[in-house]
Formats: sequence, structure tokens, C-alpha cells
Amino acid sequence: MNTDTQPAALDASSEAAHFVRFYKDEVVLLAEVSEFLDQGLRAGGAGIAIATAEHLAMLRQQLAGLGGLEGEPGWFPGELVMLDAADLLARFMVDGWPDARRFDEVVGTVVRKAANTGRPVHAFGEMVALLCEQGRFDAAVRLEELWNGLRVECRFTLFCAYPWQLFPTDGEAAAFRRICCVHDHVRPHGHAAMPAQREASLQLALLEQDNLALRSEVARARASEQTLLHRERELADFLENAAESLHRVGPDGIILWANKAELALLGYRWDEYVGHHVARFHADRPVIEDILHRLQAGETLHDQPARLRCRDGSIRHVVISTNACIDNGRLRYTRCFTRDATERHLLELAHREREALVAELSHSNRAKDEFLAMLAHELRNPLAPISAAAQLLAIAGGDQERIGQASAVILRQVGHMKGLIDDLLDVARVTRGLVALAKNPVDLRDVVAEAVEQAAPLVQSRRHRLVLDVGAAPAMVSADRKRIIQAIANIVTNAAKFTPNGGELAIRLATTANDVVLEVTDNGIGMEAGLATRIFDLFVQGQRGPDRTQGGLGIGLALARSLVESHGGTIAARSVGAGKGSTFTVRLPRVDGALAGAPASPAQTLPGRSLRIVVVDDNRDAADSLAGLLTASGHAASAVHSSVAALEVAASACPQVFVLDIGLPDIDGIALAGRLRAMPGMAGVMLVAVTGYGQDSDRERTRAAGFDHHLVKPVDTAELLALLTRP
Repeated sequence: MNTDTQPAALDASSEAAHFVRFYKDEVVLLAEVSEFLDQGLRAGGAGIAIATAEHLAMLRQQLAGLGGLEGEPGWFPGELVMLDAADLLARFMVDGWPDARRFDEVVGTVVRKAANTGRPVHAFGEMVALLCEQGRFDAAVRLEELWNGLRVECRFTLFCAYPWQLFPTDGEAAAFRRICCVHDHVRPHGHAAMPAQREASLQLALLEQDNLALRSEVARARASEQTLLHRERELADFLENAAESLHRVGPDGIILWANKAELALLGYRWDEYVGHHVARFHADRPVIEDILHRLQAGETLHDQPARLRCRDGSIRHVVISTNACIDNGRLRYTRCFTRDATERHLLELAHREREALVAELSHSNRAKDEFLAMLAHELRNPLAPISAAAQLLAIAGGDQERIGQASAVILRQVGHMKGLIDDLLDVARVTRGLVALAKNPVDLRDVVAEAVEQAAPLVQSRRHRLVLDVGAAPAMVSADRKRIIQAIANIVTNAAKFTPNGGELAIRLATTANDVVLEVTDNGIGMEAGLATRIFDLFVQGQRGPDRTQGGLGIGLALARSLVESHGGTIAARSVGAGKGSTFTVRLPRVDGALAGAPASPAQTLPGRSLRIVVVDDNRDAADSLAGLLTASGHAASAVHSSVAALEVAASACPQVFVLDIGLPDIDGIALAGRLRAMPGMAGVMLVAVTGYGQDSDRERTRAAGFDHHLVKPVDTAELLALLTRP
């Protein structure tokens, strides 16, 4: 199709027709239109122009003087009618569709008036172009059909014009063909096509539209390619500089790419990370092997925990999310998103520690409740016979046998209560590391013999059979004799308690190159697996019946463990299960050395003598009863109940011994001791402290205050009497 920009002359003899012109340059088009209209005007006919306001103005300039304007005398006899296309459309369009009746009233009236003169009528219209600009191609075709219907009634030639820009792609090809089909022919540039040329003109127009669409598609493709390249560069830059750590891994596990955040997270340079197998950077090989296997299967992973090895050797906790790129059923690569999960790991760790602490506190709270229940039970047990014995003394009168029985009961039960209290104090001191051990080489065979002797009353009362195998060779260890005997005695006593009457206990001692091994085995109630791991905890005991015949506070084994470990040894318990007995194994480091020397002979004691003794205690019952015991033992003892009274006695009676309660209300025993020492003639008096506190720090405090001896309540009368016989 001719696309020249210079107009060509039109054939003045053009027949009445309805043709269409597609244009690129509106200047060229308007030149053609002005010539077309001029032909009708020169023939004395009418020229009707229905165009945009801008085009009407340009046509007015070109047609000035060529034909008469409406209402003005013209150079030629024809009549020129100019109508605004948009205004005219608005008068016959209904709901976006040309109304036939209104079209006939608005347009048909103008055309018929001009055609009734019998002279040529040349009409130009671009209302259809306005409809196509709005995308209403169907409405444009319908308007062309209405023009064709008007031509049946009136003879006129209609020139329609459409800009090529309305049909830029193949998408408008169908509308283009329909528009062509409702016209007599497609008019080439500047010429009225002859009948033989009309088909060729149509084909030329169609080819021109195809060419235009193709060039538009090429232009769009190039623009799209540039846009795609730009977006790819933007995406690559976005991924490279994203705050999220990203990397891509090939199907063979080789890292193909990583962004800056990924490299910064782990501290590697590009060449140290990319191109290497991903497993090299995972601290847990089974984890990465599982990840790769699942990705090969096409699985998508979300927040997979992992530990990655950083360049500086540290381990970083992360979570990895991945998805696979699958092409024709084969894995091309995987996209991996790595997030630092250190804080999350620490929170989870803190949560687990908190749960463990809560469980431990709950367990400790239950153990505390159980201990208080056991303590109450163990303290009530001796109180009952003590109370009964006291009442018996009240009614015994001169019955010496009854008095002796009651006294024995009271002494036994007080001794039992004292033992409970001593155990509690011992476990507190030992577990806090407050016990100083006096270690010497000792033969553990002798220690076992003494421990068995201490446990013998319980073993005999329960009619147990005891098997003792300590070997013939010395089993030397470095130990505090008293404390290691205490530990082993606790183990043997525990075995006897939890073995039913008539059971069997076996104690075996053996030596290895480095250790001395002691095993205490029983056929008693045994332990479940869970209890065997806790049996050495404070206040933990095996299952016991409602009668609580085993007794105790659940501290014997805890004390034994602390004492054994303080000697550098270990202690362990095992049991096949409930009802199948237990075995306790003690290991102590073996030492070379001569057997410990025979114990020193007891200190020389003076023959019995009577001492002047003053007992000072604000508790009248305690003071009076202790003074009575001392008097019954041959001493001249008296009791006072305040510090002031003690000072008065010291000034007048010259006592030889003061037994002072530390917790006196007026002047405490520590201060009283200092004042007594400062009195004339009192420098050599024996001061004995009596208190409920028996730790090493308490003993040091009384020693510094000037006391000669320190006794813990309840006072062991035999121990006190032994002190009084020393020189």
C-alpha cells in the first residue's frame, strides 16, 4: 500500500461509492479529503465533512475559496457542510450503540437534503474512527452498515478514514477485515480504485495491516526483551543484596551461587564457598545427607534445623527452607533460604532448661514434703516411749526395776533422736564441703569390721545371715577412719533395713591394681531402674509400707556418697528389679603404705573425785535434771537459770566447773564466759559450752570465747562425765 506523504490528484469522475482509507499521516489524509470534497463542490454538488474539531479547522483552511461556506457566497456553486463528529455521535448513540432511527434523523436528514438536488454529494466521516479509538469496533461496523443502508435510498459517495494505529497487532485483524468488508473497496493512497483493482486494493490493505501488526509485535518483543533484561538485572541485584541468606545447590550437592548475606553469615569468601560441596559446611553429616535425599525426591523443606560450620571454626545454628527446580522430571538445582536460628536455639535451650528446672523443683518440693513427713514420723516414734517412760517414773515410787526400765527406754530413745539430728547435721556439713578430713593410710578390712559391728544390732534383730569375705591381703586406702566407717556402716544398715527378716547380706572386699572395691549385696526388695539412678539423692528412699518399719530419713546413702566422693572414690547401685535384691559398689583409690598404727591408748583419767559444778540454763527442767544427774554421779552440782545468778555464784562459791547454755536471754553464754574468766580466781575454771549448734564454725567460736569443751544438745551424760575426769 502506498504510504507516500505527498497527496496525489483524485479522479473527478469517481462514481458513487463507499470506500475506506487507512492512514498514518493526517496531513496527507486531509489533503486527500479536501480534494475529494472539492470535486463535489466544483460539480455544483455538496461536500459534507463529519470530523473532529481539529480536522474541521484544517479542512476549512484548505477549502477556503474553493466552495461556498454555509451562509456565505462561494466561488463555486456547490455547498460545504461541516459537522463535529463527537457531537453528532452523541445525538444518535444509545448505551454505546448506534440507534438506527436517531441516525436517520440526525445524519440521514442532512444527506437526503443534499442528494435531492440531483447533484453529486461527497461525504467524509470519521465517526467510526472515534468509536474504534474507544475500542468499540462492533459499534463502528454497525455504523458503517447504517451508512450503507442510507446509500440504498440516496446517491452519494462516502469517504471513511481510520488511522493505522487503531490496528497495531494481530488481535485487531478480525475487526480490520470486518471494516474492510462493509465498504465497496479499500482506497489506495490518493486514487479511486477501478473495479478490477478493488480486490487487489483490499489484499494490499490486509497485507499492510499484517505488516503493521508484525512490526508492532517486533517492537513489542524488543521492548519486552529490554524490560525482561532490566527486570532480571533488578532481580539479580535484589537477590545479591537481600537481607535473607540465599544459595543455590546443584543436583550433585555443589553450591552454584550464594548471595552476600549467606557469605557474611558464615564468614566465607565467594571462592571458599561457591563451587564446593554443601556437606563440607554442615557440622552434622546425617542431617545434610537426609536433606539432599529429600530434595532429590522433589520434597520441599520448611525450617529444617541444621548446624553450619563457619570459616572461623565456630558452629552456627540455622534453619533452612528449600525447594527444587525440576525440569522434565529431573532435578536441576535447589533454592535454599538460610536463617540464623542462634537466638531461637538459645530460647529453646533456655525453655528446656526451665522445664528441667521446674521438674527438678517439683521433685525437690515433693522430696521436701516426703522428708518432713518422714522426719515427723521418726521424731514421734521415740517421743512415744519417752512419754510413756516418764509417766512410768511418776508412778513407780520405790520400784527400782521399773525405774531402771523407764530410764533405759528414755536413754535409748534420746540416743535415737540424737542420731537422727547428728545425721542431718552431718549431711549438711558434708554436702557443703565443710568437713575437714584427717586422712591416713588405713586397711579397709578393719574399717569393714567396725562398720559391721555398728550395724550388728539391726542385722541380728532382723535375723539376717551375713556373709563376710574381705580377703587375707591388706586393702590400703587413704581415708579419714571415722568418716569412712560411717559411710560403709550406712550402706550396710541400708541393706539390712530393706531386706525382709531372715534375708541374706554379703559383703565382699577385693583389690585391683588401682582400686579397692567393696560390694554390699542383699536379697531384699530391690529397686526399679529409675530409683537406682536417684537412690543417692537426699531424702530418697525405696518403697516402704504404711508401717514404715525401715525407719530413717533417706539421708544415709546421700551421706555415704558424699563421704566416698570426698575420698576420691565412687559409689554405685544396681538391681535387676523390684524384689530381686540390690548391690552397692564402692571404689576407693588404693595406696601403698604400712598399716596404720594401733590406736592410741585412752587418756589417763584421774580417780573419781567430787567437783563443784554450776549448770546455767534458762530452761529450768534441763538445768535441774542435768544438775541432778551430776549430783547422782558424786559431784556437788547446782543449777541457776540466768547469767546474773551465775556471776553471783562465781563470786561466792568458787565453782570448779561451769556448764553454760549459750542461748541465755540476759547475757549470752559467749559474753558470760568472758566475764567469768575475768573474775579473780576464775582463770583455771573449766567452762563447758552446751548448745544446739555443732558445726566447726560454732566450735571455733566457743573455743575463741574461752570454753574448754563444746557439747551438743541433748548432752551425752557419759561424755560429760568423761570430760570431768580428765586432768
